[in-house]
Amino acid sequence: MFTPSYTFTPKIITELTTIERLYGQLLGERLIPSLSLKLSQENQLLATHHSTSIEGNPLSPMDVTNLILGDQIPVTKSEKEVKNYFAVLNTIFLLSKRQEQLTTTLTKKLHHELMKDIEKKDLGEFRDSGVFVGHRTATEVVVKHNPPFHTRKEIESALTELFEWVMGPDPTHPLIKAGIMHHHFVYIHPFLDGNGRLARILTAYYLLLKQYEVTKFFILDDYYDVDRQLYSDTLHIADKGNETEWLEYFLEGIAHSLQAAIARINELKRTNMDEVTGEKRVLVTAREEEVLQIVLDKKAIKMSDVQEALDVTRQQSHALIASLVRKGILQKFGKTKTSYYKLNKKEEV
Repeated sequence: MFTPSYTFTPKIITELTTIERLYGQLLGERLIPSLSLKLSQENQLLATHHSTSIEGNPLSPMDVTNLILGDQIPVTKSEKEVKNYFAVLNTIFLLSKRQEQLTTTLTKKLHHELMKDIEKKDLGEFRDSGVFVGHRTATEVVVKHNPPFHTRKEIESALTELFEWVMGPDPTHPLIKAGIMHHHFVYIHPFLDGNGRLARILTAYYLLLKQYEVTKFFILDDYYDVDRQLYSDTLHIADKGNETEWLEYFLEGIAHSLQAAIARINELKRTNMDEVTGEKRVLVTAREEEVLQIVLDKKAIKMSDVQEALDVTRQQSHALIASLVRKGILQKFGKTKTSYYKLNKKEEV
C-alpha cells in the first residue's frame, strides 16, 4: 500500500487556506464568453510554453502562439513538443468531463499523444531498462536521481499503487494528493523521455477531476519556470522520503498562480469594459463551455464532434450548438449535413 510521509506544517495549512479563498474568489467571477474564452486560451498557450520551456524548449511565448493559433505544421522537435502539449491539454479537459479515472492505461495513452512524432522507442510504453536523471561534465557523469525501478513490471506496479491511493477514498486533501502524485511520478520516472511534462499534465488532470478548473482560470507551470533549478531541487528533496518541503513549495506555487489569474481577469475586465455592460453580457452554461473548449481545439466543429467528445445524443448536441448560435457566440457555415460551426468573429481572441 502506498503511504506518503509528510508533516502538516503551519505553512501548508496557510497555503491551503489561501488557495481555497482565492479559488472561491475566481469562481465568483462572472465573465462574458469573449473574456472567458480569451482567458482560457491564453492560459493554455502559457501552460504549453512554460511546461515545455522548463524542459529546455527554446520557443518564446510569441512563437508558441503563432504556431498554435496559426495552425502551422510543426517541423522541428521543439515545434512538435509544443503542438503535442497543447493538444494533450485539450484532451485532458474533455476526459475530465467524463470523469475518466487516472490509471496506467490512461497515462500511457497521454504519453503517446505527448511524444508522437518525437520519440519512437517505447512510445506510450513504460521503460524496461535503467535510466538516470543528471548531466555530463567534461570529466564525469553527475547523477541527480536514480529511479527506484528499472523494469516495466515494477514500474506498472508502483504507478498502480500510486494511482489507487490518489483516486481512492483516503481523506487527504486533493491539493496535497496532487502534490504528492506530482513528485512520485517524477521519482518513479516511468518513461525514457517526457516524464516532467507528463507529471505536470497528470497533476492538472487530477485537479480537473477534483473540480479545480486548471487552464480555464489558472496554470501551474509559470511558477516552476521562474526558477527551474529551484523547482528541480525542491522536487528531488522529496526523493529522500519526506514530502513536506516539496508540498510547501507546490502549494505556494498554486497560490501564486491564483493571484496572477485574479490580476489577469481584472485587467481583462478593465480593457473590455465596453463588452461587459449592456446587451452583450450573455452567459453560457457549463455544458456550453465544454462545447466552446472543443471549438478552441478544432477551430471548426460539426455536430458529431460534440456528440463524440461529450458523449451526448444528436439532439443534445444540436441543442447546445443552437443555443450558442442564438447567443451570437458560434456562427453556422454550410447547409444540412455539411454544415459546421466556428466562433463568431466578434468572439474570436
